Amino acid sequence: MDVEDENLPRRRTWYVLHVKPRTEKKVDDFLSCLRVFHYLPLVRKVSKVQRRRVVRHLPVFPGYVFARLFPEERFRVLETKQVVRTIEVDNPRRMIHQLRQVEHASRLSTDMRVVETFEPGERVKVVSGPLRGLEGQVQRKGGAATLILTVDILGRALAAAVSPTDLQKL
Repeated sequence: MDVEDENLPRRRTWYVLHVKPRTEKKVDDFLSCLRVFHYLPLVRKVSKVQRRRVVRHLPVFPGYVFARLFPEERFRVLETKQVVRTIEVDNPRRMIHQLRQVEHASRLSTDMRVVETFEPGERVKVVSGPLRGLEGQVQRKGGAATLILTVDILGRALAAAVSPTDLQKL
């Protein structure tokens, strides 16, 4: 390393930390001890356990924590054995904007769940609902998803409205 390199200002980089299952809060606590900026979006879930109402705060994105780290902090985090890998964020401003939207929505809604996004033309299988078992392509119009069922030999297709939560990528 050159002497000039040591005088350059060091900058923290945004990472998505992919963590082992059910260790998000432990990693969150560890990052708090390191005093680095991090974010673990949580959503409030109310459920009944043995006739009692239980309120829990669960990760919006199970398996992921967001953090802004120096390189040496990144290595320290990886040494915990709770972080599987780190993914460097290419566009931090976009990610921060999206996370702010998630934070705003999680404060207003208790019925949030992670769903896959599908590109128009992508092949999918319906895994639940009345069309379960069917395979086709996704088409989007506005915010709604449509399943296109093609009959190649006839050169025809049928369209059926489906919920994106009922679909799985092939």
